[in-house]
Amino acid sequence: MEYGVEAVRVRMLPDRRVTAKDGGKVLGRTPKTMAEWRCRGWGPKPIKVGGRIFYDYDECLAMARGEMPIKPDVDIEAWAA
Repeated sequence: MEYGVEAVRVRMLPDRRVTAKDGGKVLGRTPKTMAEWRCRGWGPKPIKVGGRIFYDYDECLAMARGEMPIKPDVDIEAWAA
């Protein structure tokens, strides 16, 4: 069985931000999953500019590579209760 790496084309702004859709492509997730993660405090840190959500490309790539955890060590929902 062979495992390959799929090439993904994303649009990156000059300051290395990507849209939620493109951030999801890097992580292999849908924009809806990215929104759900954002609400739970998971995934890459969102950057809000003019009412739109962006993510740092390098942070998304590090999470895709497994260099950064997607889910934080602390369970925010249990901690807040």
